[in-house]
Amino acid sequence: MNRVEFMQELERLLSDIAESDRLDAMAYYNDYFDEAGVENEAQVIEALGTPEKVAVIIKEKFNF
Repeated sequence: MNRVEFMQELERLLSDIAESDRLDAMAYYNDYFDEAGVENEAQVIEALGTPEKVAVIIKEKFNF
């Protein structure tokens, strides 16, 4: 899985939360990838875990 696939799956998994919350979350993780740099993409994905795991964390944050 690469960044694009990760982010697409994450967006799909967050389709049931408010659009503003989803956009905030997507921006946060896009910034996270940007700051790490392309050369560290695999390490970022490994550290984050699966998109499913990240979606659960986000939904818990927004009490969804």
